[in-house]
Amino acid sequence: MELPPLLPVSGLQLRQAEVYVAAGGFEERVFAFPQIIQTIVKPPSKALLLDYLPHEQRNRLDDLSATLHARGCQVTRIAYNRHRPAAFDASLKKALLDLGADGVCLDISGMSRLAIMIIVDVVREFNLPLRIVYAEASQYAPSQEEFEAAKSTGEQHLPTSFIHTGVYEVLHVPRLSSIRMQNRATVLVAFDSFNEALCQALVNVLNPSRFILINGRPPRRELGWREQATEYVHKRLRREWAIEDDNEPIKTTSTLKYGETYNLLVDLYWKFSTRHRIILAPTGSKMQTLGSYLLRAVHDDIHIECPTVEGFFADKYSTGVREKWAVDFGKMGDFVADLRQKELKEHLGLPDRPVDADVD
Repeated sequence: MELPPLLPVSGLQLRQAEVYVAAGGFEERVFAFPQIIQTIVKPPSKALLLDYLPHEQRNRLDDLSATLHARGCQVTRIAYNRHRPAAFDASLKKALLDLGADGVCLDISGMSRLAIMIIVDVVREFNLPLRIVYAEASQYAPSQEEFEAAKSTGEQHLPTSFIHTGVYEVLHVPRLSSIRMQNRATVLVAFDSFNEALCQALVNVLNPSRFILINGRPPRRELGWREQATEYVHKRLRREWAIEDDNEPIKTTSTLKYGETYNLLVDLYWKFSTRHRIILAPTGSKMQTLGSYLLRAVHDDIHIECPTVEGFFADKYSTGVREKWAVDFGKMGDFVADLRQKELKEHLGLPDRPVDADVD
């Protein structure tokens, strides 16, 4: 069983009774798919938009609603409190039922990482068909010049140097929590970014026995400097926590190809899960978050913790739109069940399917 491929797309046709789910952010790429959506006229297609709380005046939710309405979508809004997300799954389930959703097209381009994981897990619970779409930005903050300037003054570790105003809190939600193995040593797995404060908050709150950081490798050559930059930002943290084994290279996965992240996390799970409690923090890219969710879906003993930021510098965030991508999972509950069986077969030598047998 291969993971579904991430394919480039130039248009988006919503299917019958498929609900388009997105978030109203301030980046240009949140409009990439709404501007090219082709809808079902009778009955009209439906869209569900996350209204972020606390309110951010620069979020373009009204503009996004108007764009979708002009493309023939009936738009419903649902509140997502990024500082208090625990009850969001219940609201989401009700909204999908009220809309008669027979499938979900989830646009993660401008969506928070924890919201992505919650939404995909609700879709899995309902066993609805799921398509995920994602638009890359043309330019990401910080620029290489901005980073080098911050590095020269020793400010590259400060979140206010780049796109975040600070860390609000480390959060978890019941849906993605686990109490298993709480009496065991803890392994924390997180991802590099340009905000070292995210991982610093994690280790301060969780005090793990072992800390594993995964770096990100951008898909475009001209962005290759970012891999070295995010490694540098977390250099001090790696040294203080002795993150890697002796002589072991820094673990790195693509920021776009979600399968690389999933496969690496599977290896880490089977290495540590028998003797450790595994805590996973989606602090990397949106697609690294998708790979992280798949591991959590297959192994519900994994506990998710997510540091959330206080706010954003909208003028320092990404600009423009580049490639647009889509991945189709089919019925998400069935997909996760098949993925779990594949993994158990590979790592435990189990048969493809359970076999009934008479036992004396």
